[in-house]
Amino acid sequence: MTEKKRGITTYDIVAIALMAAFVFVATYFFKIDLPTIGGKVSIKLGNGICILAALLLGGWRGALSAAIGCTLFDLLDPVYAKEAWVTFIRYFIMAGLCGTIAHWHGAQGAHFRRNVVAAVIGAYSYSAMYIGSKVLEQLLLGSSSLRNAVIACTTNITASLINATAGVIVALVLAPVLRRALAQTTFGQHVYNHS
Repeated sequence: MTEKKRGITTYDIVAIALMAAFVFVATYFFKIDLPTIGGKVSIKLGNGICILAALLLGGWRGALSAAIGCTLFDLLDPVYAKEAWVTFIRYFIMAGLCGTIAHWHGAQGAHFRRNVVAAVIGAYSYSAMYIGSKVLEQLLLGSSSLRNAVIACTTNITASLINATAGVIVALVLAPVLRRALAQTTFGQHVYNHS
């Protein structure tokens, strides 16, 4: 028996839009900006909500939610706007990895151990991409060695690792509660029965 393919539904679009809005609000209002020599760095709740979107919605829907929400945030901040396209790609990859692992083979984000693995891989893959780009940027700006480039990025590295760790914790605490509540609604049943 072959599995019937389905297209994108209105439920998918609404779920993506709602989680993208949630990501934007969490990123915009729940952050602490840290000025550094290399520019502004933020410690924010948004990364956790990106992981949460992936755990709740799965790979492509979670990826779009995270990418759209964070990109909208970047577009409204002149410091980040020029790199909004990079933000879209990074968060899409982060949430896409997390959601795909959490929903693999029909798991639908309902297995705690798998969610832990998914959240850790998603969050720290984003950190690796972010830290790598900042170190590369320092090297391109003329840093004399890799060691000096890493030292110049200490605040970025610290903030990224804090965001990743806090994000994993926030997502893993909220996901089971919100998933159960969502699954009891007609909307949630459409989202989960057609993923």
